[in-house]
Amino acid sequence: MADKKQVILIGLGRVGLAIGSRLVENGYIVNAFDRAEPHRTAAAGSGVLVHDSIEDAITAQMGTKVVFMMVPPQKTHDLVEQIRRRLSPDDVIIDAANSFFHDSINRHHDLADDGMHFVDCGTLYVSHENTFDLTFMIGGSREIIENHKELFIDIAGEQNVHHVGEAGSGHFSKMVHTAIEYGMIGAIAEGVNVLEEHKEGLGININEVLSSYRNDNVIEDKFIDWLSEAYNNRDSLESIARVPKEPSEMDMEYLVEHEHVRVLDAALLQRKLTRLEPSFLGSLIAGMKNTFAGTKKNDKT
Repeated sequence: MADKKQVILIGLGRVGLAIGSRLVENGYIVNAFDRAEPHRTAAAGSGVLVHDSIEDAITAQMGTKVVFMMVPPQKTHDLVEQIRRRLSPDDVIIDAANSFFHDSINRHHDLADDGMHFVDCGTLYVSHENTFDLTFMIGGSREIIENHKELFIDIAGEQNVHHVGEAGSGHFSKMVHTAIEYGMIGAIAEGVNVLEEHKEGLGININEVLSSYRNDNVIEDKFIDWLSEAYNNRDSLESIARVPKEPSEMDMEYLVEHEHVRVLDAALLQRKLTRLEPSFLGSLIAGMKNTFAGTKKNDKT
């Protein structure tokens, strides 16, 4: 891969900035754009070559162009149309946001008609102060992904890069991962809600219960840590009795309509009911989500 040390990065929010910084550390020339000036300034401080427009960022790279997009899914369509006008056959667009998988399949075929390549990349990330652990679930042509696999490895590490299937499979896999999160969050919050209801009658120390759940138990998980933190932030819990609607709910509704997913169906209904009937259960779900919001906020642009 002759130009493996060059990449065009669109989107310099927290995750995009971390990706850009990591690539610079690994010897890449990173030409980048973000509409937010503070994001561009922060990226420039990390050695990223920032530009005032997408067009400038693209034309600054010579040879085969690889455009790595880390933007909210609702912006993907317009950005892909804007980017493709500056690309040539054999250039590559990587969509590392969580776009709807049918849209990704369509983009793959649409760009292929012009000799370009589209790679859909479902991205999982967990924050640690100012950095992220990233995992990529990649969908698309095996040949194209193999040609550019080193880029993904230089960002996330070899153990966290997975070619999961053909076009659309990366974003589909991420959608299913989100569905699993819905079910796990709902089940854990529901369990603690039951404990809360019996706390007085049985003298239950819920913090001790949560500590036991963490230690050598089949449900030990980051979610337990996040719920414990949320549970102990009582002032915050009292102000959030509803789970706000998220963009991911549309994807979850698709799965409920087209697949046999009873747990997801219940978890989705559970969230919707908190908007109609605010409850402690709703506070727990919202509190867990707020606790790990540092990992999940939609500030990728």
